[in-house]
Amino acid sequence: MEHNSILILNKTVFYIALPLIILTCAILFFTDIHAESAGKQVDDVMRYESVLICRGDSLWSIARANLDHPTNTEIQSYVDEIISLNKLACAKIHTGNYILIPKYYDIDER
Repeated sequence: MEHNSILILNKTVFYIALPLIILTCAILFFTDIHAESAGKQVDDVMRYESVLICRGDSLWSIARANLDHPTNTEIQSYVDEIISLNKLACAKIHTGNYILIPKYYDIDER
């Protein structure tokens, strides 16, 4: 009888612990992926800068000019952030308008 009680207790602990372990692992895994893919976030923004759009400017050229040695992926991410920040419907911008761009802390500035 005592052996059956221990077996039932072990199964109960197992059925409670297993989902908790799986949930913990999933949270840690997805948190790490989000942190790696997020890059610079709003918490890293030092200030916002207003930029006058000049003839020949594009969001891509503005983003590239405001990042240090960017990859194409980083430029695209920054362009997406500018679009979101300025609530633009698309990447089309017009000469004479102003847009806001985020300026980030450098690691040494923190």
